[in-house]
Amino acid sequence: MGSVISAVSALGAISFDNEIRGLLTVLLGSAILMGSVWLIISTNTGFRLGTLIAISAIFGWTVMMAFIWSLYGIGLQGARPTWEVQAIHIGNPSVTDNEANPPPEILDDLPNPITCATLGAPDCLPKAIQVVRVLGDSSRKAELDSVDAGAIRAELTVFNDGLADGDPRKLSTASSGEAPECEFEKGLNGTSVKEQHLECEVQRLAEEQRIRNEDLTLSELKGVAPELAEEAERQGWLELGDWNLQTTQAAGEAITAASDYLAEADLGFASTDEQSNTFVVLDAFQQGGKPKRLNNGVWERVSNKVITSAMPRHPTNYTVVQVQRSIYETPVAGQAPSPAQVDPDEPVISVLLRRNLGRFRLPGILVTIGSGLLFLASLLMLHTRDLEVRRRLEGEGSG
Repeated sequence: MGSVISAVSALGAISFDNEIRGLLTVLLGSAILMGSVWLIISTNTGFRLGTLIAISAIFGWTVMMAFIWSLYGIGLQGARPTWEVQAIHIGNPSVTDNEANPPPEILDDLPNPITCATLGAPDCLPKAIQVVRVLGDSSRKAELDSVDAGAIRAELTVFNDGLADGDPRKLSTASSGEAPECEFEKGLNGTSVKEQHLECEVQRLAEEQRIRNEDLTLSELKGVAPELAEEAERQGWLELGDWNLQTTQAAGEAITAASDYLAEADLGFASTDEQSNTFVVLDAFQQGGKPKRLNNGVWERVSNKVITSAMPRHPTNYTVVQVQRSIYETPVAGQAPSPAQVDPDEPVISVLLRRNLGRFRLPGILVTIGSGLLFLASLLMLHTRDLEVRRRLEGEGSG
C-alpha cells in the first residue's frame, strides 16, 4: 500500500504539460485506437494471426504517412537549409596580389565594391542612382531620383492634424515656445512657430529622402527596376563575371546570416561603443546552385523544372554579402533614426556564404524506408503462413 501511495504522489508531482502531456496523449491514443483494432482482430482470427495482421496494418499506414511527410516536408523534420559563413575579406577581393589579406579563390572575379564616379569606368561598380539618371525614364526618375517636398508637406500636415493636442508627436507651439533652428525656405518670415516647426520637419524628411536616393544600392535597384540593372549589364557597366546580382529580398536570409556573424566576429560590430558597431548592407551577389528560370513562359517553366529535377546533386550555391561601416549620428529624441550613411573612409567587407541544404526531409525518408521494409517483412510472414496452411489442408484432403 505504501508503494502505491508513493507512486501516486510521484505522478501528482509531475507537471503534465508540454512534452509529458503530449507523450501521454500519443501513448493513450495509440493504445486505444490500435489496441482496440488488434483486440477485435485477435478475437476473430486468433492471437498470433491477429497480432501479425495488426502489425502489418500499422507498418502499412506508417509507410503512407511517412511518404506524405517526405513529399510535403511536414511531420518529422530534420535540419533546415541554412547559410554558412565560409570567409570574410576586407577590401577589394578582385586584387589578387594582396599578400597581407589574400581573398578566397572564388572571389577573384568579384567586382570591385568601390563605386565609380562616372558610368563605364573599369574595375569598379557604378552607383545605382547613376544608372537611374542615364537609363531610367521619367517615371523611374520621379520614383527613385526626386524629392517631392509638396507631397511630404501635405502628408505630414494631414498626419499632424490628426494627432491629439497632448500627443508629443504633434508639431505645435506646445512643443517649443521658440522657432526651431533650421534653414527655412524663403517667404517664411512672419509665420507662426507651428508652421516653422512643420517646415523644419518637411526639410528633414526631404533630406532623408535625398540621402536614400543617393545611397540606393544595385541590389535595391534590381528589386524595384530590374530592367535598368539588366540594361546596365548588357552595356558593360556591370562587369560581374560568373556572379549574378541579387535583389535585397532574394538575399534576405543570407544578409541576416552575415549580419549575425559580423555581430559575433572580432570586427568591432559587437562592441558597446555605439559609434563603431553599425554597418550598412551594400550589394549581394550569387554564384552556383541550380539554374534559374529566364522568364515565366510555359516552355521555360516546364524545361527548367525537368532539367533541375533530373540533376542528381545540387551544385554548390554561394552568396557574397558586402557591408560597410556607417557614419554614427547622435539620435534626436522624438525623431525617427536618420537613414544610415556609409563611411567612405572605411573598407568594404565581403562575407562569403555557402548554402547548406540540410537534411530537412531525411527523417521522413528514413521512416518511409524502414516502415516499408518492416511492412514487406510482415507481408512475407503472412504469405509464408498462408502457404503453410494451404499445404496442410491439401495434405489432409489427400489423406
